[in-house]
Amino acid sequence: MSNRSKIIKKKKLRSVHAWISMALVVFGLVMVAALSMQSFSSQYLIEHKFWVDLLKSTSADHAARVRAGEAASLPKSGIVRSWYVENGRGASEVPNYLADLQPGLYSTETGYWTFQESDAFDNHGSFHVLVVSLPPGKLVTMIDVAQLEDQQNLASLQSVIWAAFLVVCIGVVIFWLHINLVRPVRDLAQRMQTIVPGAPGARLPTTYPREEIQLIAHASNAHLERVEQFIERERSLLDQASHEFRTPIAVIAGAVDVLKQISLPDASKPVLGRIEHAVQDLSETMVALLYLAREPSSTPEPMEITVLHDLLPRLLADHEHLLGDKPARLRIGDMEPTFIAAPEAMVRIAVSNLIRNAVESTEDGEVELSLRACVICVTDSGSGFNPVEAARRYRESLRQSVPVRGQGLGLFLIGRICDRFNWKLTIEQGASGGTRAALDVCASEVDFQG
Repeated sequence: MSNRSKIIKKKKLRSVHAWISMALVVFGLVMVAALSMQSFSSQYLIEHKFWVDLLKSTSADHAARVRAGEAASLPKSGIVRSWYVENGRGASEVPNYLADLQPGLYSTETGYWTFQESDAFDNHGSFHVLVVSLPPGKLVTMIDVAQLEDQQNLASLQSVIWAAFLVVCIGVVIFWLHINLVRPVRDLAQRMQTIVPGAPGARLPTTYPREEIQLIAHASNAHLERVEQFIERERSLLDQASHEFRTPIAVIAGAVDVLKQISLPDASKPVLGRIEHAVQDLSETMVALLYLAREPSSTPEPMEITVLHDLLPRLLADHEHLLGDKPARLRIGDMEPTFIAAPEAMVRIAVSNLIRNAVESTEDGEVELSLRACVICVTDSGSGFNPVEAARRYRESLRQSVPVRGQGLGLFLIGRICDRFNWKLTIEQGASGGTRAALDVCASEVDFQG
């Protein structure tokens, strides 16, 4: 897994739709909180302590009237009302729930801990009352706040309605964004994923109702067209290169066969052998490059079965010439019967590169080729091949689309072959020195007998 993949996995990215939705939800919560605060503030208007000052000033004015003998002029109806009760006289005019109150402040709304309340006030509306002692009786002054409370309740109801309307609007906007932004973009992404690279004429629809999505679709189609043209040029180049390379290779191979039929000095036989092996290696490399350059077909292809336990001994024998005058030798280890679904040419190239590297690093000793549990092992007893450096070069080859200059095609080809067939290559220090290269081909194993 690359560092970029790890970062993306560690930090999950949020979509634009998610950020806009979060912003709208936060905005809605702020507005609901503001409307709630406004509603509670209007409630406090009914309970505010300025009513105490109003009651006291009104009661003082009415008390002056009583002292002047004008008790009959006290208002008995309306918003502000007063009654003077003297030794039982006038008590019949006072409402029953106010008649027995002792001097003090009373209210049906008990905010600010200023007013007292009484169970007798239930179901008698909303009001504030001030009872003062005015010998030889008492003065009862009441302010009716029922209309004000009704207005406040109406304002609170309107706030609730506006809050509900705001929540509905935010929900509608989020749903609209999902329908007109998220869904088309996801549909566009899914269509992009279904397009087969190199498939001629594969394009995205440009009939989306939103202009922004259409712009993305048009830009993507333009890019697909350029990619299609590039792939077509590459295919044409590969076809031409295949023809141009095969012809001279076939000519050289034919010339070598002719020379073998001619009686030549013994000194020329090793040269012919090197030419023959070079032609064979070049032919295999060309086949591998052409095969790997093609995209895997989406349609099922005929399965090519390779018999590993039969192929590997022949491969090792084909590399005997690499030993030359070295006192080293090639040895066949365990060979378990194994069949894999992969072209024989790919196996030959991968294993041949491993054998060649092992032989080049072994001056004295042996190179062993074995096959156990679908793992091809090439073990050498040499010391010139640095496994750490080889592993590093192999990892770099996996990240490169072309071979690194100066490092040859060996590890690059192995890396591409492993990537195509999901094989795994590990290079490590051998238990008794040397290097052990293990090619795990279990991903291609088939249960085949015959």
